[in-house]
Amino acid sequence: MRNKNKQKKNNRKKLVTYFDPRSPISEEFTSVKTNIEFTTISQASQVLMITSAEPDAGKSIMASNLAVVFAQQGKKTLLIDLDLRKPTQHRVFFSNNEIGLTGMLVKSECRTKAIQDTEIDKLQVLASGHIPPNPTEILNAPKLAELIETLREEYDQIILDAPPVLVASDARLIARLADGIIFIIKSGASEYKKIAKSIELLQQTQTKILGTVLNNPNAQAARMYYTYSDK
Repeated sequence: MRNKNKQKKNNRKKLVTYFDPRSPISEEFTSVKTNIEFTTISQASQVLMITSAEPDAGKSIMASNLAVVFAQQGKKTLLIDLDLRKPTQHRVFFSNNEIGLTGMLVKSECRTKAIQDTEIDKLQVLASGHIPPNPTEILNAPKLAELIETLREEYDQIILDAPPVLVASDARLIARLADGIIFIIKSGASEYKKIAKSIELLQQTQTKILGTVLNNPNAQAARMYYTYSDK
């Protein structure tokens, strides 16, 4: 019970847009969402991929909170955890991870069991499912592309929580399924060479990088700075 209460307390910090929607940090997430919409005003990005160069940059927190903000503003939203190496979204939303994405793709499990409701109206989550021995093969399979195309018809907004770019080729495979990419940089921790290499690799996918978010983990001055991309 103590561990569960501790997890819930941690989730309140991670999912700030839900538990404390009027806080300054929540306002920053809303600002990022608004900037994305301005960036894509001529052509909406229905499927957004969130990634970073390396682990622990805050890309999963960005993905979950962006999904909440989109849902809060009336869009039917689906958050998909495509980080099949280190998934986290099932813990953030206390969702069942027994089936998830891998169950749907590998075992053809029923979608109604895999895609789960959350406490937030209009927001559903598709957890990763069991971590497979061959994540890259699953992400490169035609079944995943077919699934994303089907889901486009049902949701206003789809958020893809992708693995870090430099961990494996996973993020580049996922990028081909997205309309736009949001790249997360951890202030004071991300190395320039690794950031540059990651962006170069993402550009090879031909999917537009809509912008970068400089994520400052300092609790006393927590801010996120969104940088537009016009390329």
